[in-house]
Amino acid sequence: MRTNIDLSSFDSNDIIIVANNRQVLAIKKSIYRAHGPTKIPKVFSYKLWLEHYWKKNNPQRTTRLLSASELRFILQKVIKKSSSNYSEVIVDELIKSYTICKAYFINISKISSFPSSPSNLFIKWIREFEIIKKTNNFIDSTDLSYQVINLLKASSEKEKYYLYGFKKNTPEQNEIFKILNCQSLKAKELKNNIQAVAFNDEESEILRIAKWAKEISAKNSESQIGIVIPNLSELQHLIRSSFDQEFNSSLLETHHKPYNISLGVPLVQYPLIKDLLSLLEISTQIINGNIEVDKLIKVITSPYIKGAQLELNSRSLSVTKILSLSYKESSLNKILPLFKNCPILIEILTELKVLKFNKENTLEDSLESINLILSCYGFTSDRILSSTEYQLFEKYQNESLILNRLSNLQTKENLFDVISILKSHLSRVIFQPKSGISNIHILGSLEAEGLYFDHAWVSSMTSNFLPSKIKMPLFIPQKTSVEYSLPSSSFLLVTEESNETLNALNNLSQNLTYSYAKLINSRGEFPTPFIKFIDYPHYASPSIKPRELEYIDDFKAPSISNFNIRKGVKTLQNQMSCSFKGFSERFQIDDFDLPHVGLNRLEQGNLIHAILETFFNEITSNVSLINLSENELDKLIKKHVEYALEELPRDNFKFNEKIRLVTVIHNYIELEKQRSGFEILETESTSEVNINGLKFSTRIDRMDQLEDGSKLIIDYKTGNGIKISQMIGDPIEQAQLPIYAISNAVDNVAFASINANNCQFNSINKNKSEWVKQVNEWTLSLNTSSLNFQNGIADVLPTKNACDFCGYDLLCRVDKTSNN
Repeated sequence: MRTNIDLSSFDSNDIIIVANNRQVLAIKKSIYRAHGPTKIPKVFSYKLWLEHYWKKNNPQRTTRLLSASELRFILQKVIKKSSSNYSEVIVDELIKSYTICKAYFINISKISSFPSSPSNLFIKWIREFEIIKKTNNFIDSTDLSYQVINLLKASSEKEKYYLYGFKKNTPEQNEIFKILNCQSLKAKELKNNIQAVAFNDEESEILRIAKWAKEISAKNSESQIGIVIPNLSELQHLIRSSFDQEFNSSLLETHHKPYNISLGVPLVQYPLIKDLLSLLEISTQIINGNIEVDKLIKVITSPYIKGAQLELNSRSLSVTKILSLSYKESSLNKILPLFKNCPILIEILTELKVLKFNKENTLEDSLESINLILSCYGFTSDRILSSTEYQLFEKYQNESLILNRLSNLQTKENLFDVISILKSHLSRVIFQPKSGISNIHILGSLEAEGLYFDHAWVSSMTSNFLPSKIKMPLFIPQKTSVEYSLPSSSFLLVTEESNETLNALNNLSQNLTYSYAKLINSRGEFPTPFIKFIDYPHYASPSIKPRELEYIDDFKAPSISNFNIRKGVKTLQNQMSCSFKGFSERFQIDDFDLPHVGLNRLEQGNLIHAILETFFNEITSNVSLINLSENELDKLIKKHVEYALEELPRDNFKFNEKIRLVTVIHNYIELEKQRSGFEILETESTSEVNINGLKFSTRIDRMDQLEDGSKLIIDYKTGNGIKISQMIGDPIEQAQLPIYAISNAVDNVAFASINANNCQFNSINKNKSEWVKQVNEWTLSLNTSSLNFQNGIADVLPTKNACDFCGYDLLCRVDKTSNN
């Protein structure tokens, strides 16, 4: 991200005033890249320069500058006194009109000549606000320009001033820049390579932009890529999901993503802040004795309060009990017994119940009460926060200090109203987690103006964006708006502004693409008339002629011709559970995983298998295992866990999984130590199987030789609920070990349950004759199952639990109903 201006003539004493903070960073980076740190001038955004100059040249000031939050808070109070129709939109419009009047030197007495109700209210509110400022010796940001103008007239400024990035100055800016004798900096003229393409819909437009950015970045990782989205706030979810999909970065934290988005969202939209506000609100209800059950459920299931991980299952069960009572509201005394298995939660709620606060307090004292409540919950103390969560909580702590600053402006309030004030403030604080170093920048159109990229793409170029619409401030009469040439107040101004915007966009890059979507939310859109678009090339799907369905009453498929199959264990298991389920394996449909966050169960199971494979390739007998000291064992386990996790991306999921795996493997190794003498013969070995002519490959987790010379096959099970009885029943419910047993010369089989809840070692303990008999029974059952699969037997006759994870369950139910 750079600028396209000549920066060779500046020195460190010069001052550049720009339109926004992005231009500040871009100019500093451009100069540093071209000339190093010695020639970097002072660069300010206009607003920051006003405040800086005022403070620097007015050191003995007795007035206090109101922050934007304090300004808003006072105006809210002024409006509430005289109007029952108070809303945040009204406050926004009031601040906007007030700022415009100051910037364009519009005296509100001029507006008073118009009898409209909004104008009269505006004058009334602003005059009350001015009285409050004068009484308390306050000024606000709109007063700075007047004060700076007076300071400039009395000073002998010697610095050289430059301007950059302003499209059209306000009268206030013109006067200041004239006194400073500012020189305007212009971007170099570009010979653009511009293309303009149209897409059928927004999804395909954004996804193509993501692919384009990835292609350019892959060719040259140093290329600066700018992606301008005029309606960024509306599309940010689609943008994030499309770019995460293309760059495979869904699970990466913001600072690790290969792109950065300039737009944040209000603090209150983040889960951590939502949970924080919910627990503050429920706490006031607990203290007052009447609780909203829905809000309580949100609080007790929050991952950020003390004991969240330790009591996860117990709290979930308690929620089920609460929901079964169908209460909308309740008292704490009625609900506490439902948490009998959650001692930490009971301790928190009991502690909150006995807290005593004054009915009304200053905002400053109320902040202390809020911090006490958070302390009772142990908020954010139960686990290590991610980088984003840490930044969020730090941001909240800084923003909560607004209550201290507002304390002198507000009479005493009850705690509930103070929390509402805090929530209202947080809803207006826009937060964006810190981005990492990236060459792909996604930003809005105003932020992009004045910047330069190696490649740029501007999307959403519809007629809703250019030309813009005529907009009048709510509280400033139309005649006044036109007279003072306020932005977008006439067709002529709208046209001028649109041309200026287009020129600014054309200067983004020499390699520039414009695009728009013909359809947005099922609504047709027109392109901006300033650009001619062509359809983006796409390939039509081949037309498929529908065929009439043919219904066949048949429960037997043709026999198979290829006896080499994949997923042989699963196929035979399904054939025994339900013949139709076994037949469905002929379709060779790949397993798919439901959407999930972090690692799924299969991935976690594969990690445990990988760790134990490398561990027992190094430690090959119980003697060598027992001889390890605790410290040696711990280091060895951590080494093999690290090795198994090596390919996973660095994020908090990996960190948490490492902790879990180390604990689980430790527990299982302790179980292995208790076994009598054994020597490991093979780990993760491939075995070719032939079950009555059906051929497939299997992978045996481990084979041991015991002290008496017998051989034992061990299968690792990372799930719950596996029992020995499932292998010796009819039909066989767990076919894996029986298949291993009839296909290998072994004397016993066992499974090792390895999971966070429990580690167990279970084997089939039989003497030699009983073992031979068991193997024969398995052989008969598996051979029958194999023959049925080969011959296409596909009856819908499921055993118990056969349909639990079957994608054909609905079809089977319809089929069985029709047969009945």
